[in-house]
Amino acid sequence: MAELKVYLSDSLNEKFRRVAMSIYGYDRGSISKAAEAALTKWCVEHEPPATAKTADSFKGERGQAGRGETGIDPDERKKTRSEHEPTGENDSLGQIGSSS
Repeated sequence: MAELKVYLSDSLNEKFRRVAMSIYGYDRGSISKAAEAALTKWCVEHEPPATAKTADSFKGERGQAGRGETGIDPDERKKTRSEHEPTGENDSLGQIGSSS
């Protein structure tokens, strides 16, 4: 579960907490439940038209989220790149295909 920190005016904060607790009770998590419901409703109301590309359609083009354009984890890319870097011992481009 993700954490989202937001800043609200004092009046909205008080009103939101009061309404959230009247609906979800005074138990732990009631503010989070109300916030999730409010943000879900906001996202639905502000979602782009179906013809526009959505985040889900871009996900398929990019691979997994957070993995750049190649679909490779940036940390893995560094490991792969360093494994193939020349060490100075007969693996430079000039040495390829030449007999020693």
